[in-house]
Amino acid sequence: MTISRRDFLKIGGASCIVAGAGAALAGCSPAGGEAEAPLAETGEAALVGYAPVNFTDEVDILIIGSGYAGLAAAMAPALAGKKIIIAEKQAQIGGDSATSCCFMFAAGTELQQAAGNPMTVDEYWETIKEKQTAGWEQYDWFAEWVKGKTYANTHFVDSAINDFGAKFQEPCTEAELPRLFGSVILPGDGIGSGGPNILQPIAAKLGELGVETRCGLRATALIKDPEGAVIGCRFEDATSGKVTDIKAAATVLATGGFADNGEMVMEYLPEWANYGQMVHGCIGEGHKLAEAAGAQMVGMDSSFTYCNLMGDIPNCTTWGYWTPIVLVLPNGKRFIEEAQSHDAAQAAVDAGYRQWWSIFDQRAFEARAIAHSVEGNIKSHEDVYVKADTLEDLAAGMDVPVDNLKATFARYDELVAGGEDTDFGKKAWLESLQPPYHALKLNVSRYKTSGGVMVGPNNQVLDTSDAEIPGLYAAGAVTLQSFASVSTCMATGYYVGETLAAL
Repeated sequence: MTISRRDFLKIGGASCIVAGAGAALAGCSPAGGEAEAPLAETGEAALVGYAPVNFTDEVDILIIGSGYAGLAAAMAPALAGKKIIIAEKQAQIGGDSATSCCFMFAAGTELQQAAGNPMTVDEYWETIKEKQTAGWEQYDWFAEWVKGKTYANTHFVDSAINDFGAKFQEPCTEAELPRLFGSVILPGDGIGSGGPNILQPIAAKLGELGVETRCGLRATALIKDPEGAVIGCRFEDATSGKVTDIKAAATVLATGGFADNGEMVMEYLPEWANYGQMVHGCIGEGHKLAEAAGAQMVGMDSSFTYCNLMGDIPNCTTWGYWTPIVLVLPNGKRFIEEAQSHDAAQAAVDAGYRQWWSIFDQRAFEARAIAHSVEGNIKSHEDVYVKADTLEDLAAGMDVPVDNLKATFARYDELVAGGEDTDFGKKAWLESLQPPYHALKLNVSRYKTSGGVMVGPNNQVLDTSDAEIPGLYAAGAVTLQSFASVSTCMATGYYVGETLAAL
Protein backbone atom coordinates (compact mmCIF):
# COMPACT_ATOMS: atom_id res chain seq x y z
CA MET A 1 0.00 0.00 0.00
CA THR A 2 1.06 3.61 -0.57
CA ILE A 3 1.32 5.45 2.72
CA SER A 4 -0.46 8.81 2.68
CA ARG A 5 -0.82 11.26 5.57
CA ARG A 6 -4.14 9.64 6.48
CA ASP A 7 -2.66 6.17 6.27
CA PHE A 8 0.19 7.16 8.55
CA LEU A 9 -2.22 8.25 11.26
CA LYS A 10 -2.87 4.53 11.68
CA ILE A 11 0.78 3.89 12.52
CA GLY A 12 1.33 6.97 14.61
CA GLY A 13 2.47 9.66 12.20
CA ALA A 14 4.31 10.37 9.00
CA SER A 15 7.42 8.86 7.51
CA CYS A 16 10.55 10.51 6.30
CA ILE A 17 13.04 8.98 3.92
CA VAL A 18 16.47 9.88 5.26
CA ALA A 19 18.91 10.19 2.39
CA GLY A 20 21.77 7.76 2.73
CA ALA A 21 23.58 5.37 0.43
CA GLY A 22 22.53 6.27 -3.09
CA ALA A 23 20.00 8.89 -1.96
CA ALA A 24 20.53 12.47 -3.01
CA LEU A 25 18.13 14.36 -0.76
CA ALA A 26 17.24 14.40 2.91
CA GLY A 27 14.50 17.01 2.69
CA CYS A 28 10.84 16.13 2.26
CA SER A 29 8.16 18.46 1.03
CA PRO A 30 4.39 18.78 1.39
CA ALA A 31 2.34 18.40 -1.73
CA GLY A 32 2.81 21.48 -3.87
CA GLY A 33 5.41 22.93 -1.47
CA GLU A 34 9.15 23.30 -1.42
CA ALA A 35 11.63 20.82 -0.05
CA GLU A 36 12.71 23.00 2.88
CA ALA A 37 11.64 20.95 5.90
CA PRO A 38 12.10 17.27 6.66
CA LEU A 39 9.05 15.11 6.16
CA ALA A 40 8.89 14.31 9.86
CA GLU A 41 7.98 17.99 10.34
CA THR A 42 5.67 18.46 7.38
CA GLY A 43 3.70 15.28 7.92
CA GLU A 44 3.76 14.25 4.28
CA ALA A 45 4.93 10.91 2.88
CA ALA A 46 6.85 12.27 -0.07
CA LEU A 47 10.43 13.04 -1.00
CA VAL A 48 11.29 15.23 -3.94
CA GLY A 49 12.75 12.99 -6.64
CA TYR A 50 11.62 9.80 -4.88
CA ALA A 51 8.52 7.66 -4.90
CA PRO A 52 6.31 7.91 -1.81
CA VAL A 53 6.95 5.43 0.98
CA ASN A 54 5.28 2.17 0.07
CA PHE A 55 5.71 -0.51 2.71
CA THR A 56 5.30 -3.89 1.08
CA ASP A 57 6.46 -5.87 4.12
CA GLU A 58 6.30 -5.45 7.87
CA VAL A 59 8.53 -7.41 10.26
CA ASP A 60 9.72 -7.36 13.81
CA ILE A 61 13.37 -7.16 12.80
CA LEU A 62 15.03 -6.04 9.58
CA ILE A 63 18.72 -6.92 9.33
CA ILE A 64 20.81 -5.28 6.61
CA GLY A 65 23.79 -7.52 5.87
CA SER A 66 24.27 -11.29 6.00
CA GLY A 67 27.82 -11.70 7.27
CA TYR A 68 28.64 -13.06 10.70
CA ALA A 69 27.25 -9.99 12.46
CA GLY A 70 23.98 -10.06 10.55
CA LEU A 71 23.39 -13.79 10.93
CA ALA A 72 24.36 -13.66 14.60
CA ALA A 73 21.85 -10.85 15.16
CA ALA A 74 19.10 -13.11 13.82
CA MET A 75 19.85 -16.21 15.89
CA ALA A 76 18.29 -15.49 19.30
CA PRO A 77 15.30 -13.59 17.84
CA ALA A 78 14.60 -16.45 15.40
CA LEU A 79 14.58 -18.94 18.26
CA ALA A 80 12.20 -16.58 20.07
CA GLY A 81 9.80 -16.62 17.11
CA LYS A 82 10.36 -13.10 15.82
CA LYS A 83 9.49 -12.25 12.22
CA ILE A 84 12.75 -11.37 10.50
CA ILE A 85 13.98 -10.34 7.07
CA ILE A 86 17.70 -10.31 6.27
CA ALA A 87 18.54 -8.11 3.27
CA GLU A 88 21.86 -8.69 1.47
CA LYS A 89 23.06 -6.51 -1.41
CA GLN A 90 25.19 -9.22 -2.98
CA ALA A 91 23.90 -12.23 -4.90
CA GLN A 92 24.66 -14.62 -2.05
CA ILE A 93 24.93 -14.51 1.71
CA GLY A 94 28.13 -13.98 3.62
CA GLY A 95 29.46 -10.56 2.67
CA ASP A 96 33.11 -10.14 3.65
CA SER A 97 32.68 -12.96 6.16
CA ALA A 98 32.75 -15.49 3.33
CA THR A 99 36.49 -14.80 2.92
CA SER A 100 37.31 -14.49 6.62
CA CYS A 101 40.13 -16.52 8.17
CA CYS A 102 37.71 -17.20 11.04
CA PHE A 103 40.52 -16.86 13.56
CA MET A 104 38.20 -16.60 16.56
CA PHE A 105 38.83 -15.79 20.20
CA ALA A 106 36.48 -17.06 22.88
CA ALA A 107 36.37 -18.07 26.52
CA GLY A 108 34.15 -20.29 28.63
CA THR A 109 32.41 -21.99 25.72
CA GLU A 110 31.15 -25.54 26.12
CA LEU A 111 33.55 -26.50 23.32
CA GLN A 112 36.56 -25.22 25.22
CA GLN A 113 35.52 -26.64 28.56
CA ALA A 114 34.92 -30.06 27.02
CA ALA A 115 38.48 -29.90 25.68
CA GLY A 116 39.83 -29.43 29.19
CA ASN A 117 40.07 -25.65 29.40
CA PRO A 118 38.35 -24.93 32.73
CA MET A 119 38.17 -21.12 32.44
CA THR A 120 34.60 -19.81 32.68
CA VAL A 121 33.36 -16.66 31.01
CA ASP A 122 32.95 -15.14 34.49
CA GLU A 123 36.63 -15.74 35.21
CA TYR A 124 37.61 -14.43 31.80
CA TRP A 125 35.64 -11.23 32.30
CA GLU A 126 37.43 -10.58 35.57
CA THR A 127 40.79 -10.79 33.79
CA ILE A 128 39.92 -8.40 30.95
CA LYS A 129 37.39 -5.91 32.31
CA GLU A 130 39.88 -3.25 33.39
CA LYS A 131 41.64 -3.20 30.03
CA GLN A 132 38.42 -3.46 28.02
CA THR A 133 36.75 -0.52 29.75
CA ALA A 134 39.71 1.84 30.09
CA GLY A 135 39.29 5.12 28.23
CA TRP A 136 35.49 4.98 28.08
CA GLU A 137 34.72 6.46 31.48
CA GLN A 138 32.56 9.18 29.90
CA TYR A 139 29.88 6.53 29.38
CA ASP A 140 28.57 5.25 32.71
CA TRP A 141 26.93 2.31 30.91
CA PHE A 142 29.98 1.21 28.92
CA ALA A 143 31.40 -1.36 31.36
CA GLU A 144 28.11 -3.21 31.51
CA TRP A 145 27.82 -3.08 27.73
CA VAL A 146 31.30 -4.56 27.23
CA LYS A 147 30.46 -7.27 29.74
CA GLY A 148 27.31 -8.09 27.77
CA LYS A 149 29.30 -8.27 24.54
CA THR A 150 31.89 -10.54 26.16
CA TYR A 151 29.24 -12.97 27.36
CA ALA A 152 27.45 -12.77 24.01
CA ASN A 153 30.61 -14.05 22.33
CA THR A 154 30.43 -17.21 24.45
CA HIS A 155 26.68 -17.51 23.90
CA PHE A 156 27.13 -17.21 20.14
CA VAL A 157 29.51 -20.17 19.95
CA ASP A 158 27.36 -22.36 22.20
CA SER A 159 24.18 -21.54 20.30
CA ALA A 160 25.85 -21.88 16.89
CA ILE A 161 26.83 -25.43 17.79
CA ASN A 162 23.80 -26.55 19.82
CA ASP A 163 20.97 -24.76 18.02
CA PHE A 164 22.26 -24.12 14.50
CA GLY A 165 24.48 -27.07 13.65
CA ALA A 166 27.73 -25.14 13.18
CA LYS A 167 30.91 -27.21 13.25
CA PHE A 168 34.07 -26.23 15.11
CA GLN A 169 37.40 -27.99 15.45
CA GLU A 170 38.42 -29.40 18.80
CA PRO A 171 40.48 -26.57 20.31
CA CYS A 172 44.21 -26.69 19.69
CA THR A 173 46.58 -28.07 22.28
CA GLU A 174 49.45 -26.00 23.63
CA ALA A 175 51.86 -27.99 21.45
CA GLU A 176 49.82 -27.09 18.36
CA LEU A 177 49.31 -23.41 19.23
CA PRO A 178 52.01 -22.36 21.69
CA ARG A 179 51.42 -18.61 21.54
CA LEU A 180 47.63 -18.37 21.95
CA PHE A 181 46.73 -21.73 23.45
CA GLY A 182 43.38 -21.80 25.22
CA SER A 183 41.86 -18.68 23.68
CA VAL A 184 41.46 -19.55 19.99
CA ILE A 185 38.74 -21.59 18.32
CA LEU A 186 38.42 -22.46 14.64
CA PRO A 187 35.72 -23.69 12.23
CA GLY A 188 35.48 -27.39 11.51
CA ASP A 189 38.15 -27.63 8.82
CA GLY A 190 40.45 -25.06 10.38
CA ILE A 191 41.50 -21.61 9.26
CA GLY A 192 39.45 -20.21 6.39
CA SER A 193 36.66 -22.79 6.52
CA GLY A 194 33.95 -20.71 8.17
CA GLY A 195 31.68 -20.68 5.12
CA PRO A 196 30.64 -24.34 5.03
CA ASN A 197 31.06 -24.90 8.76
CA ILE A 198 29.49 -21.79 10.32
CA LEU A 199 27.87 -19.40 7.84
CA GLN A 200 25.94 -21.93 5.81
CA PRO A 201 24.60 -24.04 8.72
CA ILE A 202 23.41 -20.93 10.56
CA ALA A 203 21.76 -19.51 7.45
CA ALA A 204 20.06 -22.84 6.71
CA LYS A 205 18.67 -23.15 10.24
CA LEU A 206 17.49 -19.55 10.20
CA GLY A 207 15.53 -20.40 7.06
CA GLU A 208 13.97 -23.37 8.82
CA LEU A 209 12.96 -21.06 11.66
CA GLY A 210 11.13 -18.79 9.22
CA VAL A 211 13.74 -16.08 8.65
CA GLU A 212 13.52 -14.74 5.11
CA THR A 213 16.79 -13.82 3.40
CA ARG A 214 16.60 -11.63 0.32
CA CYS A 215 19.73 -11.23 -1.75
CA GLY A 216 20.35 -8.51 -4.32
CA LEU A 217 18.72 -5.75 -2.23
CA ARG A 218 20.81 -2.61 -1.81
CA ALA A 219 19.83 -0.38 1.11
CA THR A 220 19.51 3.23 -0.03
CA ALA A 221 17.71 5.12 2.75
CA LEU A 222 16.39 4.67 6.26
CA ILE A 223 12.79 5.66 7.00
CA LYS A 224 11.90 7.62 10.14
CA ASP A 225 8.69 8.55 11.88
CA PRO A 226 7.88 12.08 13.18
CA GLU A 227 9.53 11.40 16.54
CA GLY A 228 12.78 10.45 14.86
CA ALA A 229 12.52 6.69 15.33
CA VAL A 230 13.75 4.53 12.47
CA ILE A 231 10.82 2.44 11.26
CA GLY A 232 12.28 0.75 8.21
CA CYS A 233 14.48 1.00 5.17
CA ARG A 234 14.22 1.57 1.43
CA PHE A 235 15.98 -0.85 -0.90
CA GLU A 236 16.78 -1.01 -4.57
CA ASP A 237 16.92 -4.32 -6.40
CA ALA A 238 20.47 -4.70 -7.72
CA THR A 239 19.24 -6.26 -10.96
CA SER A 240 15.92 -4.62 -11.82
CA GLY A 241 16.24 -1.32 -9.97
CA LYS A 242 12.85 -1.89 -8.35
CA VAL A 243 12.34 0.04 -5.10
CA THR A 244 11.10 -1.81 -2.01
CA ASP A 245 10.24 -0.31 1.38
CA ILE A 246 10.29 -2.64 4.42
CA LYS A 247 8.80 -1.58 7.73
CA ALA A 248 10.34 -2.92 10.94
CA ALA A 249 10.09 -2.40 14.66
CA ALA A 250 13.88 -2.74 14.75
CA THR A 251 16.37 -2.15 11.94
CA VAL A 252 19.87 -3.57 12.34
CA LEU A 253 22.82 -2.28 10.36
CA ALA A 254 25.30 -5.13 9.81
CA THR A 255 26.76 -3.77 6.60
CA GLY A 256 30.48 -4.15 7.26
CA GLY A 257 33.28 -1.66 6.75
CA PHE A 258 34.22 0.72 3.94
CA ALA A 259 37.56 -0.58 2.64
CA ASP A 260 36.05 -1.10 -0.85
CA ASN A 261 34.78 2.48 -1.08
CA GLY A 262 37.62 4.42 -2.69
CA GLU A 263 36.03 7.78 -1.95
CA MET A 264 35.65 7.05 1.77
CA VAL A 265 39.15 5.56 1.96
CA MET A 266 40.54 8.70 0.36
CA GLU A 267 38.65 10.84 2.87
CA TYR A 268 39.45 8.92 6.05
CA LEU A 269 42.49 6.74 5.25
CA PRO A 270 44.30 8.45 2.39
CA GLU A 271 47.49 6.47 3.10
CA TRP A 272 45.61 3.37 1.92
CA ALA A 273 44.16 4.86 -1.24
CA ASN A 274 46.76 3.46 -3.66
CA TYR A 275 46.63 -0.12 -2.41
CA GLY A 276 44.42 -2.74 -4.03
CA GLN A 277 41.33 -4.00 -2.24
CA MET A 278 41.27 -7.69 -1.35
CA VAL A 279 37.56 -8.24 -0.66
CA HIS A 280 34.72 -6.52 -2.44
CA GLY A 281 31.37 -5.25 -1.24
CA CYS A 282 32.39 -3.41 1.93
CA ILE A 283 31.35 -0.07 0.51
CA GLY A 284 30.28 1.79 3.66
CA GLU A 285 26.58 2.11 2.86
CA GLY A 286 25.69 1.44 6.50
CA HIS A 287 27.92 4.32 7.58
CA LYS A 288 26.19 6.65 5.16
CA LEU A 289 22.70 5.48 6.14
CA ALA A 290 23.46 5.94 9.83
CA GLU A 291 25.09 9.33 9.41
CA ALA A 292 22.11 10.59 7.40
CA ALA A 293 19.86 9.42 10.23
CA GLY A 294 21.81 11.54 12.72
CA ALA A 295 24.37 9.05 14.00
CA GLN A 296 27.76 10.15 15.19
CA MET A 297 30.69 8.62 13.35
CA VAL A 298 33.66 7.71 15.52
CA GLY A 299 37.21 6.65 14.73
CA MET A 300 36.83 6.65 10.98
CA ASP A 301 40.60 7.01 10.64
CA SER A 302 41.34 4.49 13.39
CA SER A 303 42.13 1.57 11.12
CA PHE A 304 45.81 2.27 11.72
CA THR A 305 45.12 1.57 15.38
CA TYR A 306 42.63 -1.28 15.24
CA CYS A 307 43.10 -2.63 11.71
CA ASN A 308 45.89 -2.50 9.20
CA LEU A 309 46.96 -3.46 5.72
CA MET A 310 46.99 -7.17 4.96
CA GLY A 311 48.35 -9.71 2.51
CA ASP A 312 46.08 -10.70 -0.36
CA ILE A 313 46.10 -14.33 0.82
CA PRO A 314 44.77 -13.66 4.32
CA ASN A 315 44.69 -17.30 5.45
CA CYS A 316 48.41 -17.53 4.71
CA THR A 317 49.17 -14.66 7.08
CA THR A 318 48.02 -16.79 10.03
CA TRP A 319 50.02 -19.95 9.39
CA GLY A 320 52.97 -18.86 11.51
CA TYR A 321 50.92 -19.48 14.64
CA TRP A 322 50.84 -23.23 13.86
CA THR A 323 54.02 -24.06 11.96
CA PRO A 324 57.55 -22.77 11.35
CA ILE A 325 57.67 -20.20 8.55
CA VAL A 326 60.15 -17.60 7.37
CA LEU A 327 58.94 -14.33 5.88
CA VAL A 328 61.20 -12.52 3.43
CA LEU A 329 60.98 -9.42 1.27
CA PRO A 330 61.65 -9.42 -2.50
CA ASN A 331 65.29 -8.73 -1.59
CA GLY A 332 65.43 -12.14 0.10
CA LYS A 333 65.84 -10.71 3.59
CA ARG A 334 63.82 -11.49 6.69
CA PHE A 335 61.94 -8.46 8.06
CA ILE A 336 59.55 -9.43 10.87
CA GLU A 337 58.70 -11.96 13.57
CA GLU A 338 56.58 -14.64 11.89
CA ALA A 339 54.17 -15.83 14.63
CA GLN A 340 51.65 -13.04 13.95
CA SER A 341 48.96 -12.41 11.38
CA HIS A 342 48.38 -8.67 10.91
CA ASP A 343 51.73 -6.90 10.95
CA ALA A 344 53.70 -8.15 7.95
CA ALA A 345 52.04 -5.93 5.35
CA GLN A 346 52.79 -2.69 7.15
CA ALA A 347 56.32 -3.90 7.93
CA ALA A 348 56.86 -4.59 4.23
CA VAL A 349 55.60 -1.10 3.37
CA ASP A 350 57.88 0.42 6.00
CA ALA A 351 60.78 -1.39 4.35
CA GLY A 352 59.85 0.06 0.95
CA TYR A 353 58.04 -2.93 -0.58
CA ARG A 354 54.50 -3.97 -1.50
CA GLN A 355 55.14 -7.72 -1.56
CA TRP A 356 56.65 -10.44 0.57
CA TRP A 357 57.09 -14.21 0.56
CA SER A 358 55.96 -16.78 3.12
CA ILE A 359 58.26 -19.83 3.13
CA PHE A 360 57.25 -23.06 4.89
CA ASP A 361 57.86 -26.80 4.85
CA GLN A 362 55.95 -30.09 5.02
CA ARG A 363 54.81 -29.45 8.58
CA ALA A 364 52.35 -26.85 7.31
CA PHE A 365 50.53 -29.58 5.38
CA GLU A 366 50.27 -31.70 8.53
CA ALA A 367 49.05 -29.10 11.07
CA ARG A 368 45.32 -29.79 11.36
CA ALA A 369 44.44 -26.14 12.03
CA ILE A 370 45.86 -24.97 8.69
CA ALA A 371 46.29 -28.05 6.46
CA HIS A 372 43.00 -27.44 4.61
CA SER A 373 43.94 -23.80 4.10
CA VAL A 374 47.47 -24.61 2.91
CA GLU A 375 46.26 -27.10 0.29
CA GLY A 376 43.45 -24.85 -0.87
CA ASN A 377 45.53 -21.70 -1.18
CA ILE A 378 48.29 -23.44 -3.09
CA LYS A 379 45.73 -24.71 -5.60
CA SER A 380 44.08 -21.32 -5.98
CA HIS A 381 47.34 -19.34 -6.15
CA GLU A 382 49.52 -21.55 -8.33
CA ASP A 383 50.84 -18.48 -10.14
CA VAL A 384 52.61 -17.25 -6.98
CA TYR A 385 53.58 -20.65 -5.54
CA VAL A 386 57.10 -22.09 -5.63
CA LYS A 387 58.36 -25.50 -4.47
CA ALA A 388 62.05 -26.35 -4.42
CA ASP A 389 64.49 -28.85 -2.92
CA THR A 390 67.34 -26.35 -2.51
CA LEU A 391 67.61 -22.71 -1.48
CA GLU A 392 69.23 -21.95 -4.84
CA ASP A 393 66.22 -23.30 -6.74
CA LEU A 394 63.85 -21.63 -4.31
CA ALA A 395 65.50 -18.24 -4.84
CA ALA A 396 65.34 -18.72 -8.62
CA GLY A 397 61.65 -19.58 -8.49
CA MET A 398 60.90 -16.62 -6.21
CA ASP A 399 63.12 -14.31 -8.29
CA VAL A 400 64.99 -13.07 -5.22
CA PRO A 401 68.79 -12.70 -4.85
CA VAL A 402 70.13 -16.16 -4.09
CA ASP A 403 73.01 -14.92 -1.93
CA ASN A 404 70.62 -12.87 0.21
CA LEU A 405 68.22 -15.78 0.68
CA LYS A 406 71.03 -18.17 1.62
CA ALA A 407 72.41 -15.62 4.09
CA THR A 408 68.94 -15.13 5.56
CA PHE A 409 68.52 -18.85 6.16
CA ALA A 410 72.03 -19.17 7.57
CA ARG A 411 71.32 -16.39 10.04
CA TYR A 412 67.91 -17.85 10.91
CA ASP A 413 69.42 -21.29 11.55
CA GLU A 414 72.05 -19.62 13.74
CA LEU A 415 69.29 -18.02 15.83
CA VAL A 416 67.49 -21.37 16.07
CA ALA A 417 70.67 -23.04 17.29
CA GLY A 418 71.12 -20.32 19.90
CA GLY A 419 67.52 -20.66 21.07
CA GLU A 420 66.72 -16.96 20.80
CA ASP A 421 65.62 -14.70 17.96
CA THR A 422 67.65 -11.61 18.77
CA ASP A 423 66.77 -10.08 15.39
CA PHE A 424 62.95 -9.98 15.60
CA GLY A 425 61.95 -11.61 18.89
CA LYS A 426 60.24 -14.71 17.49
CA LYS A 427 59.40 -17.20 20.25
CA ALA A 428 56.81 -19.67 18.92
CA TRP A 429 58.04 -22.05 16.22
CA LEU A 430 61.65 -20.85 16.24
CA GLU A 431 62.65 -23.94 14.25
CA SER A 432 64.64 -24.44 11.06
CA LEU A 433 62.83 -25.28 7.84
CA GLN A 434 63.55 -28.56 6.07
CA PRO A 435 63.46 -29.19 2.31
CA PRO A 436 61.48 -29.37 0.19
CA TYR A 437 60.69 -25.69 0.65
CA HIS A 438 57.36 -24.12 -0.26
CA ALA A 439 56.72 -20.40 -0.81
CA LEU A 440 53.73 -18.18 -1.54
CA LYS A 441 53.97 -14.52 -2.58
CA LEU A 442 51.62 -12.02 -0.93
CA ASN A 443 50.77 -8.49 -2.05
CA VAL A 444 49.97 -5.65 0.32
CA SER A 445 46.28 -4.79 0.12
CA ARG A 446 43.42 -3.10 1.91
CA TYR A 447 41.34 -5.53 3.90
CA LYS A 448 39.22 -4.17 6.76
CA THR A 449 38.28 -0.87 8.39
CA SER A 450 37.09 -0.36 11.94
CA GLY A 451 35.62 3.14 12.32
CA GLY A 452 31.89 3.72 12.37
CA VAL A 453 28.92 4.21 14.65
CA MET A 454 28.77 3.87 18.40
CA VAL A 455 25.97 1.88 19.98
CA GLY A 456 24.55 2.64 23.41
CA PRO A 457 23.45 0.60 26.42
CA ASN A 458 20.51 -0.92 24.54
CA ASN A 459 22.57 -1.59 21.39
CA GLN A 460 20.89 1.27 19.54
CA VAL A 461 23.00 3.64 17.47
CA LEU A 462 24.05 6.85 19.22
CA ASP A 463 23.32 10.22 17.66
CA THR A 464 25.64 13.23 17.83
CA SER A 465 24.33 14.03 21.32
CA ASP A 466 25.08 10.53 22.63
CA ALA A 467 21.36 9.67 22.69
CA GLU A 468 20.18 6.38 21.23
CA ILE A 469 18.28 6.59 17.93
CA PRO A 470 15.08 4.60 18.54
CA GLY A 471 14.65 1.62 16.27
CA LEU A 472 18.17 1.68 14.82
CA TYR A 473 20.65 -0.98 15.94
CA ALA A 474 24.09 -1.90 14.62
CA ALA A 475 26.62 -4.70 14.84
CA GLY A 476 29.86 -5.79 13.26
CA ALA A 477 32.38 -3.72 11.32
CA VAL A 478 29.99 -0.78 10.85
CA THR A 479 30.43 -0.17 14.58
CA LEU A 480 33.60 1.17 16.14
CA GLN A 481 33.22 -1.26 19.05
CA SER A 482 33.71 -4.35 16.91
CA PHE A 483 37.14 -3.21 15.67
CA ALA A 484 36.40 -5.37 12.59
CA SER A 485 37.47 -8.52 14.41
CA VAL A 486 35.53 -11.60 13.31
CA SER A 487 34.98 -12.59 16.96
CA THR A 488 33.60 -9.21 17.97
CA CYS A 489 31.50 -9.03 14.80
CA MET A 490 29.91 -12.29 15.93
CA ALA A 491 29.66 -11.06 19.51
CA THR A 492 28.13 -7.66 18.75
CA GLY A 493 25.69 -9.30 16.36
CA TYR A 494 24.61 -11.88 18.90
CA TYR A 495 24.38 -9.22 21.62
CA VAL A 496 22.02 -7.15 19.47
CA GLY A 497 20.00 -10.31 18.85
CA GLU A 498 19.75 -11.04 22.57
CA THR A 499 18.47 -7.51 23.09
CA LEU A 500 15.85 -7.83 20.34
CA ALA A 501 14.75 -11.33 21.33
CA ALA A 502 13.78 -9.96 24.75
CA LEU A 503 11.58 -7.17 23.35
